[in-house]
Amino acid sequence: MNRSRLATFSPLLYLAVGIALLASGETWEITPPLVPTAAGSAGWHVVPLLVVCAAIVIQRRYTVAGFALAAVATLADASLGLHLGVFLAWTDTAYAVARRAERRQRQMTIGLTGLAVIVLWAVLATLPGGDQYALPVALTLTAGVAIPFWWGAEVRNGDERAARASAATLWERERSETARREAERERAEAVRRERTAMARELHDTVSAHLSGIALHSAAALSGAPDAELDRRALQHTRSASLAALDEMRTMIGLLHQSGEPLDLQVRDGLDALPVLLQRTEAAGVEVSAELQPVEVGPAAGQALLRFAQEGLANAAKHGTGTVRLRLSGLPMVVRLDIENPTPVPPVGPSASGEAGPGIGLSSMRERLQAVGGTVQITRADGRWRIRAEVPVEPAGSSDSPGSSESAE
Repeated sequence: MNRSRLATFSPLLYLAVGIALLASGETWEITPPLVPTAAGSAGWHVVPLLVVCAAIVIQRRYTVAGFALAAVATLADASLGLHLGVFLAWTDTAYAVARRAERRQRQMTIGLTGLAVIVLWAVLATLPGGDQYALPVALTLTAGVAIPFWWGAEVRNGDERAARASAATLWERERSETARREAERERAEAVRRERTAMARELHDTVSAHLSGIALHSAAALSGAPDAELDRRALQHTRSASLAALDEMRTMIGLLHQSGEPLDLQVRDGLDALPVLLQRTEAAGVEVSAELQPVEVGPAAGQALLRFAQEGLANAAKHGTGTVRLRLSGLPMVVRLDIENPTPVPPVGPSASGEAGPGIGLSSMRERLQAVGGTVQITRADGRWRIRAEVPVEPAGSSDSPGSSESAE
């Protein structure tokens, strides 16, 4: 039975216990009758017992009024000889006052109850033979009165501590939530400021170079063919393009963090490799390609394509002579080799395979590692060689998202 049901049926329980004690034939009286003529009138104890049980019901809404009614009924029962059943029911009202009443009301009721116990003991001591039972009755009443008040006070203190702890927890949760929202707002503001600064930087640098390229190319195309003027325009275009690339490389270097998760959204795969070779040759780079039919997952194929794009771009910028590209399928891996002559150590990844000023091949290494592949970079005998290998059934397979565009 839960606490609410027990509180509902407690008056009936006290009434049943009191009637059972009266029906047992025993007196069950804590004190002797204050009025000698009331001796032997055990049936009259039912009346104050009913009043105290009614007071328990009233006390659910009117705590002090219920206790006062129960106290009057208990004092009336004391004139008959305070019965144990009535006293037990009264202790319920004392517990309720100590637990639910306001502080001043508690102090007043406890003080008046203690005074009533003293008066009752004094009256009993004046009765004939009172010296024999005055002390046991005083001890019994004191303990019987003190225990429900103490118990109710302890439960009230526990409730107050629990309420304070709950309020502190709620306050701490609200403070943490406020701090989290403030941190998110500051992060969003920092991102906004950084984006604004980057947009301004791109506008002031890359946009200016691209505008110069557009102006020089438009001037060259607007007039009649002139070898010297056209070559000068191409020189200006190349200088502006290289400057724009340097600015973009600097910006990307600031944005890129090694080890960050890659965007692996699948776009083009190895089927776009022939188109990439055609664009490279159209740009004036001689390419000797050997392509074997291979089968890889979309994510691995896209990573190999971006690797080839980066390798061909580096060969065009830093290499000399014919670029050799070979795509081959081995029993366990698919291999992509790119090799080109180079007169000096290229700007970019070093012979140890670590990234230099550029981050293109370093990003490709991370991209290939995401699909279970590896990268080898070597320079020997005046030739620059890079090799990418991915498993035939890469861990990412078709379920892995693809990758972002290469950057160098």
